[in-house]
Amino acid sequence: MRRTVAVLLLALLGLAPATTASGADVVVVPGTSFPAGGTYLSWFGCAGLFGPAAAGPSPSVGADAAAPMGSRATRLAMPGTGHASGPVARVDSVGGAAWSMWVLPASGGQGVAHVWYVSPELDEGEVWSGRADLAATAGEWQQVSPATARFSWSRVAAATGEVLEQAGTATLAGFTRARGDGPGYLLAGFGCDGAPFLLDAVATGATTYDLEGFPVSTTIAASAPRVAPGTEVTLAGVTLDGAQQPTGAPLVLEARPAGAERFTRVAPEPLLGGADGSVVATVTPERTTRYRWFQPATGYADAGWSPVVTVRVGG
Repeated sequence: MRRTVAVLLLALLGLAPATTASGADVVVVPGTSFPAGGTYLSWFGCAGLFGPAAAGPSPSVGADAAAPMGSRATRLAMPGTGHASGPVARVDSVGGAAWSMWVLPASGGQGVAHVWYVSPELDEGEVWSGRADLAATAGEWQQVSPATARFSWSRVAAATGEVLEQAGTATLAGFTRARGDGPGYLLAGFGCDGAPFLLDAVATGATTYDLEGFPVSTTIAASAPRVAPGTEVTLAGVTLDGAQQPTGAPLVLEARPAGAERFTRVAPEPLLGGADGSVVATVTPERTTRYRWFQPATGYADAGWSPVVTVRVGG
């Protein structure tokens, strides 16, 4: 996740075309790792976009059968009140951009939306800034569309945030019709009251981002590839996240001896990993056997298997 203030101050006056997917695309996001382009998650002030610096939110991924898209959602918790967290979108036209997200607040449901953009009538170094309160009902999923809110508008100096003119209140569409449209940033989030919330199905432009679990992979290694019948063999496995760091996920060992039609569990319960996150099991195959680790589904990842390793028994 990125802090918004520095990004906007440095980028707004030199807006380049946004990079977005084309058409009504759905992009699956692992956790909070949005693809490179015009949309990402960040945190920002509630009373004003450039409020005092604060620590960022604590994100986590969990399973949610009621999530608007897929089977998981991202939980965002601010460390205190006064700041919000949510999607930031760089768009070529703030007036015509699709802009929505699904949220489930734990309590309160106080959020904020900000718009920063440039229009043809502005002098060099100036931007339009809009702010609107957002609200959502605690305890249930609902779609929030900031574009329908009524914003308080002002003309500001982009480099300093100094207010040059108070420009009244209007919806995003109404203001851009009156003052001109242009490229800019759309920001919306919850957590102003300090309450955590779930986030999913973020729509910006023609793309909807489905926040899901993290990609993981599981390894397997055998202490010996060939043994005499009844010899002990140690099988080790570990589940790694996208950064190749151990997740500590429990694993189930499965075996398929020569002549068997399918893999079956060696033991009924998953084995827990050690301090380094790896799982170890000892087997004594009587005939050549293929082994693999199964990682059951977790709140942050789908179920999956390791590659297969073969332990050959006999000469």
